[in-house]
Amino acid sequence: MPKAEKKVHQQLKELGVISFLPLQKVVRCWSDRKKKLEIPLFPNYLFVYASNRERFDFLKLQGLARYVSFGGSPATVSNQLIDSLKRMLTGDFEVSNIGFVEGVPVRIMDGPFIGVEGILLQRRGANRLIIQITALHREVSVDVSTSSVMPIKKPAITAKVS
Repeated sequence: MPKAEKKVHQQLKELGVISFLPLQKVVRCWSDRKKKLEIPLFPNYLFVYASNRERFDFLKLQGLARYVSFGGSPATVSNQLIDSLKRMLTGDFEVSNIGFVEGVPVRIMDGPFIGVEGILLQRRGANRLIIQITALHREVSVDVSTSSVMPIKKPAITAKVS
């Protein structure tokens, strides 16, 4: 469930279940303050080490919706990948899990332009982006923090091959 990752992680920990919630440190800016937060690197995802029998018992936990699966089998992640994530996250830096590429459509998620959509024009340093938006039928560029922007996912196009 959205925003329930930490709660579910804690419930699993209390049950003695091995789980991993990769958290990244980010700085969020409000009009009156800045605050350093720990947020999930993969929103709405939690890594759980469990047998097939155990994983169904965990679905009873409030906040846990379902397991990621492919072709009816639960998705698995290698221990090597989990160890790499843990090593990467031991540093005190903000991890960008979004490959910001010029020309990508984005949505501003907080600040005065919250909800506004635009096109990424360029990166300005490590933490700033220039976004082109349309306001009053004119193109305007705004400078925003990388932590307040998310890419807009376009629906995948599928083609039938005969």
